[in-house]
Amino acid sequence: MADLFRWLGDLFERAVASIKVLDQALSGLEGSYVELLTVLALGLLAVVPMIVPERHRQRYRLANQLFGIVIFIFVIYTCLGVFGMIRNFHRGLSEIGRENIVALYYCSVPVTILVTSMIFGPTFCGWICPTGALQELIGRIFGRWHRAQKRCGHPFSRKMLIMTLLVAGIFLGWMAYLSATRVFFVEDASIYWSEVLVILLFILTWRMAQWDARLRRLRVLSFAIIVAASIASLRITSPVHFGFNKVYDPASVLATVMVVLAALVVPHIWCRYLCPWREAIAWAGKHSARRLEADPARCTHCGRCADVCGVDAVADGKVDRRECHMCLKCVDNCPTKAIALKEDWKPMP
Repeated sequence: MADLFRWLGDLFERAVASIKVLDQALSGLEGSYVELLTVLALGLLAVVPMIVPERHRQRYRLANQLFGIVIFIFVIYTCLGVFGMIRNFHRGLSEIGRENIVALYYCSVPVTILVTSMIFGPTFCGWICPTGALQELIGRIFGRWHRAQKRCGHPFSRKMLIMTLLVAGIFLGWMAYLSATRVFFVEDASIYWSEVLVILLFILTWRMAQWDARLRRLRVLSFAIIVAASIASLRITSPVHFGFNKVYDPASVLATVMVVLAALVVPHIWCRYLCPWREAIAWAGKHSARRLEADPARCTHCGRCADVCGVDAVADGKVDRRECHMCLKCVDNCPTKAIALKEDWKPMP
């Protein structure tokens, strides 16, 4: 087992060493390090859901998600994952007035995402976020089983328990290997988020129906921890960070694998319970001009909207805006069009 993990570690190290297509960040503005491609791509993706044909919208969304994975992991340098965006935002704000170009460099991606979320809703989560896309793509493997579990109210399942035990076994084996070869520092704290994921899987195996809503509050705690660490100048790497930076980060690799494997058991588990950036986007999109509106008169309570929602943000025709990722599956699959995408642009007084 140790030889297997050593081989996997060496394989990741060689792959990550040359993962970036470019050797340095793209210069979007003369004399700066702002990656203009990032801003343009995010701005474009904010309007895509409204301009593509409705009957093919989910195909375009899949294409967008794949595009997001390629752009964020293979090209962009200013994004260091869900923790890194919070850390970079704080660092950028602290540089305003001293090094404005540096401030613009660090704030460009998080500000663009937050602003587009304030205007267009949480489109980033449902259409481009690479971490969310990885979870959704891997979750399709057991999509039918997940939907069946949801319809039955998430009862205890031996299959879910076996999968959880397998994920826990991989985590413990990988941790044993890493502990024998390195000393962990604060920077490797993404390991603790991986541990929480494993613990959540065991809780959800027995009590998902009862604990799902309450456990989503962990995102607030996760956000608070990352903000506090940023203020204290503690650098905590996030899952998928190894793909955003041209370095081999074993803690981030392990955290990424845990997010992907855990999503096999519980769809979008990272987004549901631990993603701090998701909490920031939920706040930003709270009063967005673009929103989903339900028409009770048209709703036949068929349950189709709840069935297709991967994050359980829809129930009985009602959309929970705090949890919605604006993937628009509920809109595209509603047989009576009881849920519609609306935009409310209020004129300036």
